[in-house]
Amino acid sequence: MLLLGISGNLGIYTGAVEMMSRWHMFFSLNVTGIIAGMLEAATISFIFGYLFATIYNRLI
Repeated sequence: MLLLGISGNLGIYTGAVEMMSRWHMFFSLNVTGIIAGMLEAATISFIFGYLFATIYNRLI
C-alpha cells in the first residue's frame, strides 16, 4: 500500500489507486491517508489470520 501510494502521487497506476481508495475507508494519497490505509489493512489482515489459525487449530 505504501508503494501504491507513492506511485499514485507520481501519477503511475492511477487505476489501482482508485480501486484501493474504494476498497479501504481510510486510504488516500496524502501521507496520513497512506499510513491510515496501511494500519487498516494490517488490522484486517491480523483479524482474518487469527480467525483462520484458530479454526485451523481446532480442526486438527
